[in-house]
Formats: sequence, structure tokens, C-alpha cells
Amino acid sequence: GATGGVKAVGGVLQDFQKFIDEGNVVDYAVGIVMGSSLTAIVNSFVTDLVSPIIGLAVSANLVNAYVILRCPANVTDCRDPTPEHPQIPIWGTVDAAHQAGAVTFDWGNFVATVINFFLTGWILFFLVKTYTATFRRKSSKKSCPFCCHDIPAKAIRCPQCTSMLNSEVIPAPGPNAGEKGMRESQTPLGHVISVNAT
Repeated sequence: GATGGVKAVGGVLQDFQKFIDEGNVVDYAVGIVMGSSLTAIVNSFVTDLVSPIIGLAVSANLVNAYVILRCPANVTDCRDPTPEHPQIPIWGTVDAAHQAGAVTFDWGNFVATVINFFLTGWILFFLVKTYTATFRRKSSKKSCPFCCHDIPAKAIRCPQCTSMLNSEVIPAPGPNAGEKGMRESQTPLGHVISVNAT
């Protein structure tokens, strides 16, 4: 009902507040902006620098290197008939071939996309590793050694299993005092209450 909806909205707001308090919003925003700029730079690098060099070997720009699989219906021979370039299509770009109705195998654009992917991934990996090593932020969470839940780093008692985390071990009198004191100090609060009640 309405109460459940209000609680759900309140939970979302609390999660959003925790997200803001952790201080990662600026990092995420900068990462998105830098990622977009990096993608544009890598695209320009592949298109403007790498593609022309590879194009020297295929007599065409890399992104426009293609093989005609089927000529258009109104064209009987869709290749340049000159003996100097017998294998070069009469359309200089892939878009022109598509507009004419030819079916093409665009292997050059695929190779450029693969190069773009690996360059972007490698650069992002290098930047993330550098940023992590330089600006590593101390985590505000720690793991409870008893129930393995994430809890605040300054907590002295786990809110999940109620175990004392930073309590000193007080030996009990008698034999095996140290071992008994250790067991009692590591026993969750609920277990201690149930034992004392019996």
C-alpha cells in the first residue's frame, strides 16, 4: 500500500545519501567525461593516423577497404576495367557502394573497430591502474571476522551478529584461562545471553 511505497522511497533516498557521503560521485562524473574524451581521441588516432598507413598496402583507406560480394542489379561489371587497378571497385567508399546497391564485405571497417577496441581497453587499464596507485582512498568499510558482513570501519561491535570486535581478552581464573577468555570474547552477544539465562 501507500506505507510500503513511502518506505521504498525512503530506502532509495537513504541509499542515495550514502552514495553521496562516500565521495565517489565526483570520481564517477570525471570518469564518464574522461572516458568520452578518450574514445574520441582513440577514434581519431585510428581513423586519421593508423588507417592511412595500413591503407598504403591495400590502396584504400582502411575503413573503406572492402570486397564486393554482389554487384547491383543494373551493373554488369562493378570493378574498374583498367589494367593498372583491376581489383579496385569503382566506388571509392563503402557508403557509395551501399547507395549503389552493391553487397560488400567491409573487412577494413571491422579491423579498424578491433584496433580501436584494444587501444581503448589498454589505455583505460593503464589510467585506472595509475589512478588507483596514486589516489587510493582508504575504505570506510571493513569486514566482520565473525559474520563477514561489511560494517563501518570505526565500529567496535558488529551490528549484524553483535560480536565485539576490538574488545581486549580478559583471562578467566583457573586452568585454560586464556583459551576460555578468548572464546568468551569472540562469542556473539546473543549466544552469551542465552548461555547465562540457562
